[in-house]
Amino acid sequence: MKKRYILGAVSLVLLGLGTSACSSKGDNSNNEQATSKKADQLEKKLDKADKDAKKQSTEQTNNKFVGNTFKTNKGIIKIEKLTKVTLKNATSDDDPNYHGDIHYVVIDASFTNKAKKGVTPEDFFTDNLKLEQKLAKSSHEVGGERSAFEEDLTPWKDKINAKLDKVDPGQTVQFAMSYQLDKDDGDKDVDTYLLQPWNSNTMDTYGKPLKLTASSTQTITKPNDDSDSDTDTDD
Repeated sequence: MKKRYILGAVSLVLLGLGTSACSSKGDNSNNEQATSKKADQLEKKLDKADKDAKKQSTEQTNNKFVGNTFKTNKGIIKIEKLTKVTLKNATSDDDPNYHGDIHYVVIDASFTNKAKKGVTPEDFFTDNLKLEQKLAKSSHEVGGERSAFEEDLTPWKDKINAKLDKVDPGQTVQFAMSYQLDKDDGDKDVDTYLLQPWNSNTMDTYGKPLKLTASSTQTITKPNDDSDSDTDTDD
C-alpha cells in the first residue's frame, strides 16, 4: 500500500513538471512571437522614415527659385515686388489705448496651384518660404502670427483677402503677404530681404534664397473716422 502511495506521488510530481515545462514552452513561444511582431513593426517604421527622407530630399532638390519664381511640383509662386509700408494712426480693437505707427513689408505675388486639391496661397507660401532680413553679417527671420492691423493696409485689401481663399487645382490668383515689423522681436529697418526655401514641418532650410530689395515705400494714414485712408508713395 505504501509503495502504491509513493508511485502515485511520483506520478503527480512528474505530471506537474511536464505541465510546467509545457507552460514554459508556450510562454517562450508567445514571447518570441511578440518580439518578432515588434521587430517587424520597427522595421516598417524605419523603412517608411527612410522613404519619407528620400522623398523629402527629392522634393527639396526640385523645389527652387528660377529667377523670381519659386517652382515645386505642387505649386508655383511668382514674386512681383516688396514694399515697405508705414501705417500711421493705427488703433487696436484689442487695446483701446493703443495709438501709433506700425511698420510693415508687403510682398506682391501670384500663386498657381498644381496640386490635386485646393490650398490657400498663404498656407502654400508659409509652408515653403520664410522671410528674412539681410543684415551685415547674418540674417534675421521676420513674421509670426497674422497682424491685427492687416485690414488697414487698404491698397492691398483685395490681395490680402485673396491669400486666405482656397485656390482650385490649375488656377492662378494674385495675392499679397504682409509682415508686421516689431523691434522688440529684433526686426530692423532694412531695405534688403531674403525669401528662403524651407520645410515648415522639419524647420529645415534648403536651396538658394531669393534676394529682394524694397521697390518703394508707402505711408498709409488711418483716419479717426470711417472715411477712406490716405496713401503717400515714395519711389
